[in-house]
Amino acid sequence: MNNNSSILFGLFDEFLWVRCSGRGSFANSPTVKSLGDDYIASGGRLIVIDLETCSGIDSTFMGTLAGLSRRLLPIGGSVQIASPSEHCLSALESLGLDALLSIEPPTAPWRGKVEQIRAALGTENAPAVHLDAKEQTLHVLNSHLTLSEMSEENEEKFRNVTDCLKEELERQKDNK
Repeated sequence: MNNNSSILFGLFDEFLWVRCSGRGSFANSPTVKSLGDDYIASGGRLIVIDLETCSGIDSTFMGTLAGLSRRLLPIGGSVQIASPSEHCLSALESLGLDALLSIEPPTAPWRGKVEQIRAALGTENAPAVHLDAKEQTLHVLNSHLTLSEMSEENEEKFRNVTDCLKEELERQKDNK
């Protein structure tokens, strides 16, 4: 993970709170995915992504959020977005994620408690998840395939990306 971003998190009675400061990107999305996967595996159903201090989000980060949401929706769970900047909100809407994620839901269990939640997070970054080259390529590919499955527009937008990533995985397989 680069030094320009951090992921803080906290487990609360009804949800996992994940705060992204700096840029939400391919570099720190494996950490967000790992936190979400562990939480879902333990029976958790609500993940809140706090974007108040997030300067921007790339497509891999958004695909990671979409993937977590797609796992939670069939079991009655959801991914909620708290305090997105106009820039982040625009990015989410441009890929149709506003239909998959709950953005600033008015009846969320964390409403009215945001400052206390943020204060409880402390200052320690979540342990960074480091992937080898193949794992990173696969993570980025899966994020973009998730986005591509959401709409024909997204599929067209990311076709070159997914094709290149599939070719890269083949090259990595051939080099072993």
